[in-house]
Amino acid sequence: MTDLTEQFSAYARWRANAGDAVTRLRSWLTRNEVGDAQSDLRLQYLLERLRDDKLTVAFVAEFSRGKSELINAIFFADHGDRILPSSAGRTTMCPTELQWSKGAKAELRLLPIGTRVRQTPVSELKRYPEEWHVLPLDAVDAPSLQRALARVGDTQRVSQPEADALGFAVDVKGEEGIKPGADGLVEIPVWRHAVIQFPHPLLEQGLVVLDTPGLNAIGAEPELTLSMLPNAHAVLFILAADTGVTQSDLAVWRSYVQGGAERQRGRMVVLNKIDGLWDGLRDEARIEAEIARQVDSVADTLGIEPAAVFPVSAQKGLVARIQGDAALLERSRVPVLERALSEDLLPTKQEIVREDMFAETHEVIAATRGLLEARLGSLREQLQELTDLRGKNQSVIEYMMRKIRSEKEEFEQGLQKYYAVRSVFSNLTNNLLAHMGLDALRD
Repeated sequence: MTDLTEQFSAYARWRANAGDAVTRLRSWLTRNEVGDAQSDLRLQYLLERLRDDKLTVAFVAEFSRGKSELINAIFFADHGDRILPSSAGRTTMCPTELQWSKGAKAELRLLPIGTRVRQTPVSELKRYPEEWHVLPLDAVDAPSLQRALARVGDTQRVSQPEADALGFAVDVKGEEGIKPGADGLVEIPVWRHAVIQFPHPLLEQGLVVLDTPGLNAIGAEPELTLSMLPNAHAVLFILAADTGVTQSDLAVWRSYVQGGAERQRGRMVVLNKIDGLWDGLRDEARIEAEIARQVDSVADTLGIEPAAVFPVSAQKGLVARIQGDAALLERSRVPVLERALSEDLLPTKQEIVREDMFAETHEVIAATRGLLEARLGSLREQLQELTDLRGKNQSVIEYMMRKIRSEKEEFEQGLQKYYAVRSVFSNLTNNLLAHMGLDALRD
């Protein structure tokens, strides 16, 4: 397991534990009848955000910089082969998202380039399955998978007016746009956007890999430049050691990657293809010196610190992982990039999620505390009223006791008189009966 994979798994566990804590809070509020419908709804939305939380890593480069190979080396080497097609020339002609949604099927969803005419955002079109061309994927059969995913590189030749209508800049010199061919036609992508649903452990835990095309295609998709790239949690800008920083590389960097100071965190520069220096003629010292020279040159051109430039060999890193060659993997320097990515990306993302969760739960807890304090104040008022009544009732009770004692004494005196009168009455009754008896009548 790579450092990045391990760190990402740890982040996924932390996110699950955070969800459990929110669930316990929600249950406690319900059980103690101190919550309300609004608080319960907010906690429910928070749980859904935690469950559906995504971490987006975008890869940006001009063509032939080894971008797709780097994605394969970092994320998918454990598959035993390349997942994304990687060969000479252009292999990614449209923005491509690699992700996995719970309950989804392994498939490739392709959005036709013609949908640009309607100027409907890709995010909106994702809600309409009928707009997409869907190809099922066999996640087990590597050759079949590679053939299917190669479709993201499909191109077509159209007239210049048609290319312009679809948002592609056309330039006869090829400097500010796509250069027309000898026949006057322009080569453009067949697809506007691609979504690859693939059951991979990292993707299942919420990772989203965004593979972008080159400068011309990036500029033609406003949503990519205004939303997807700025909102990515990490952006890896890939250069090639054999070409350095070209004018088109510099244009991509300045327009879509560099940003302001607040966006520098999570932006990394990768100098790929350093294995081109392993020609067998240079010793390690000369190779290291050449790599250091290129790193300094790239950093100076882009206006960044040399420590932010990571020289790697994605191809050798992928081969090393597939073959289990630890020495080659270390020489490829891919693990160094992964450590930097995990140290920069995951803590930042975790802090964002923590702040979001704290903001939501803090407001709910504050509202609950206010409710409990109001109830406590009401109970204290009732207790004070009962305390006041207790003092008043004491006087009433003493009066009643005196009255009862007095009435008891009167009753006892009356009872004694009753017994005396009853005795006299009995004697008189007996005398009367004696006088009225048979013996008296006979006399």
